[in-house]
Amino acid sequence: MDITSSTAGAAVSLKQAQGQMDFGVKALNRNAEQQQATVDALVQSTAGSVGGNVTPTRGQNLNITV
Repeated sequence: MDITSSTAGAAVSLKQAQGQMDFGVKALNRNAEQQQATVDALVQSTAGSVGGNVTPTRGQNLNITV
């Protein structure tokens, strides 16, 4: 077995895996940024309206007892 070719092959594989991981992380980050922009736009659009029903806590279960 040629150690040099095995090492080179492993290095190439690791480099490809790193590139795929970088691509995936960038895609996830872009998705998160888009979702945050959507939430920000929804919150801003209802901030000045009376009776708006989109708030930062909408959809969360809040147990409030009096």
